[in-house]
Amino acid sequence: MDWNNDGKKDLIAGDTRGNVTLFLNTGTQQKPELAKGKRVEADGKPISAGSHKLADTYSKLHMADWDADGLKDLLIGHSRTVVLYKNVGTQSAPRFQAPVLIKIPEGNFPDRSSPYVVDWDGDGKKDLVTGNETPRVSFYRNVGTDKKPQLARGKVLDLKGPGSDAGYRWRIDVTDWNNDGKQDLLVGNIYSRRKGPKPGAGGNIWLFLGK
Repeated sequence: MDWNNDGKKDLIAGDTRGNVTLFLNTGTQQKPELAKGKRVEADGKPISAGSHKLADTYSKLHMADWDADGLKDLLIGHSRTVVLYKNVGTQSAPRFQAPVLIKIPEGNFPDRSSPYVVDWDGDGKKDLVTGNETPRVSFYRNVGTDKKPQLARGKVLDLKGPGSDAGYRWRIDVTDWNNDGKQDLLVGNIYSRRKGPKPGAGGNIWLFLGK
């Protein structure tokens, strides 16, 4: 994610407390070096659980131009909500308004949804795809316009193969992994191993190739 439009990838991170922290790349695109983290603000206040009416814990982030105005907005998934912080600044100096709800017909999103904005169905309009607390990925088709998205009821994606029902707290990225012109899905998760000789927890990254 290029926060300040300088051609270098930066890092933005959420956490359990609902904080949002920016780490600017002070190195190069080829050899990133991250500066000390700085809290991201909205409406003049650092984003955190309780900082705004809709701000909550367990922040999962994605930056994308939600309303097609040419500026990167900030979407954050919480316990049962996904909220939008609209960028009213510039490409090189984002500035966010207080959050508003992303609405879906169901009312609430699945627990701890992790949002990702992408044109999933190839109709030229951005959709919303989410990883969830349980091992599944949900697709919310945009039945509005690109400037004014309106999401349909969520549909669980039919993922096949190893990892399709593994672990929990799925976090996702959509990319063309094998450069075949199709959208592929990367899923990071956590798993718990409560039995056996080495109980504990760990995680995996799974790749699901598009058909």
